[in-house]
Amino acid sequence: MKNTKTNDTIERIHSRVKNFVNESDYLGYLKFIKKFRTRSFFNQMLIYMTKENATFVMGYKQWIDKFNRIPVACLICRSLSNKNCECEERTPPIRIVQLAPITYTKENAKGEEEEKLWFKDVFVYDIEDTEPLPDLPIKEVFNEFDFKIKTVDVEIEFEKFESMLLKIINDNNFKFRYEDIARESLGGWTDHAKKEIVCKNNTNDSDKIHTILHEIGHMFAHSKEELDRERVYRPLIETEAETIAFVIADYLNIDTSCYSIGYIANWSKGNEDILKESVARISKFANVIMEKIEEQGD
Repeated sequence: MKNTKTNDTIERIHSRVKNFVNESDYLGYLKFIKKFRTRSFFNQMLIYMTKENATFVMGYKQWIDKFNRIPVACLICRSLSNKNCECEERTPPIRIVQLAPITYTKENAKGEEEEKLWFKDVFVYDIEDTEPLPDLPIKEVFNEFDFKIKTVDVEIEFEKFESMLLKIINDNNFKFRYEDIARESLGGWTDHAKKEIVCKNNTNDSDKIHTILHEIGHMFAHSKEELDRERVYRPLIETEAETIAFVIADYLNIDTSCYSIGYIANWSKGNEDILKESVARISKFANVIMEKIEEQGD
């Protein structure tokens, strides 16, 4: 079953990914995805491309059924129906496309039934474009991914972050140790053969947390199985690990810009095909790590 409209949507996503050679565009996306980490890479991108300041999205009926809210008919006057809009020109709410998986059964050449997958365009709306329904109780909309904005002091909260990250490493059956490293530019390494992460001991606490985040990115994204990809090369691997670290640090309200921007600037050196794949991979593994952090609670 061919869906040209959906194919066009996916191509638009790929075109936008190519623009990530622009550092500011890419950093904006990385800060954005933590809010929509339960959604697929494609759907994250579609939200980002349509409304970069979106915070919480749902379908038209979902807003009504779950929160007694409704997308407005006009963004200017905030009327709930077209007939009540008195604006000279109605400004409709922003419809954000999402790709919903649909399965169907089709008979193959052997006469056997096979299950096929395709995608259908559906629409969601940001909470900013909705209003409570009158005469119904107001239900609080809690976005579980809205965290405190204030940047934390890693030096003060070092033990908390260290304990949380080492648990992720240990739960993944890796060992961890500190080691005094003479080489100034080397903060640590991940050894998949020994299933071990090593972090520089003779440095400050902020550098240690940043290195652990970077190596956790390697631990999840760069096992032998994960690296069995065409045209994989070291600068891309390092950029992926650093970008995953940047996403997780931002999720934890840790500012690692001074470390990360240099790595991320190397993105422009990547082959476009690898670039598309890697942006999806970064989203995937950052989501995995955020879930493991969330499982530990406060």
